[in-house]
Amino acid sequence: MTARLDRRLLTSGMGVTVAQLVTLWADHTPARLPVPVICPGCGHPYSEKAPLCPTAAVVRPLLRRRRHEIPGAIDALTTNQLADLTGNRLSTALPAEVTR
Repeated sequence: MTARLDRRLLTSGMGVTVAQLVTLWADHTPARLPVPVICPGCGHPYSEKAPLCPTAAVVRPLLRRRRHEIPGAIDALTTNQLADLTGNRLSTALPAEVTR
């Protein structure tokens, strides 16, 4: 299975909302540790060279910049999803013995 950009992102294009970005991030980022071997949203196999699926790689910088547009928009994210979004680390890039 080849992971692709989520259709919701492609359909929204430049008009993607913060709420849509949050939903996409939640669907394509592990909710908690231990991290699964593949993306829960698209089946992308996590690796050291590609710790994010294509959708998460596009959504992360957009949501990091726009998360303050709507107060409380990211409150629905789990602790791990929030740390992956706002922190300097990605749980999918941590050593397998820590996350799997």
